[in-house]
Amino acid sequence: MQANRSDCPSPADETQRIVLMVLLAGDHEPWSRAELQRELSGSTGDPVDPSDAINALYASGLIHVTGDLVFPSRAASLMDELQL
Repeated sequence: MQANRSDCPSPADETQRIVLMVLLAGDHEPWSRAELQRELSGSTGDPVDPSDAINALYASGLIHVTGDLVFPSRAASLMDELQL
């Protein structure tokens, strides 16, 4: 029996999408973890920890992590360009 899948993304999936969108937007490359956290927290001021999203995206090969710096992989950048 196959589990029913909701059309609504989980909060973890949504955070991954947002992190990847931020990394792919504009020319600001690379981002520090602190910058990503500030960006995700936005105007609400509620702290959002991007660590799990960063780890999942790294494990999937969509981003690179060097020390505290995070940037999109070439594959993620190409995917973004092809969707235009």
